[in-house]
Amino acid sequence: MPQSLLQSVKETVRQAGARVADVKKPIKICEDVYSTGELGDFIKEESLIIKTSKRLIVITGCAHPRVVSIVKRAKEMLKSDVYLVLGGFHLCWMSLSKVKKIINGVKKEGVKKVAPCHCSGDIARKQFEKAYGKDFILVGAGKTITIEDAF
Repeated sequence: MPQSLLQSVKETVRQAGARVADVKKPIKICEDVYSTGELGDFIKEESLIIKTSKRLIVITGCAHPRVVSIVKRAKEMLKSDVYLVLGGFHLCWMSLSKVKKIINGVKKEGVKKVAPCHCSGDIARKQFEKAYGKDFILVGAGKTITIEDAF
């Protein structure tokens, strides 16, 4: 969990039976699974990176540190392109023009597929779907997705 996360949250997780490790810098969690380490200024969070034989899969939380910055960190860490970014993109309060700039940034970073959910907002999801077409994945709680062409 991010080192800066409230101790009360960490304690709740411990009481549920989990082992908690504080994360500040990028780390390898296990084979082919990594944490970006803490990213962001005011609200810090980490994202999960899964390394496949071809490219990376990045799973964000709410992407407060900005989805393009998270993608860049993953690429820098593992020297590989990002196949899929999945999770919250924190765009639900942004204007259409800002959303389009972020979509251009994600595309510029070479991300092949996107799956924006919860805090991404309807405008952003619609714009990502328009920009990515068949490479847009509609996701939400309980949704199962199968990713074969990244491996």
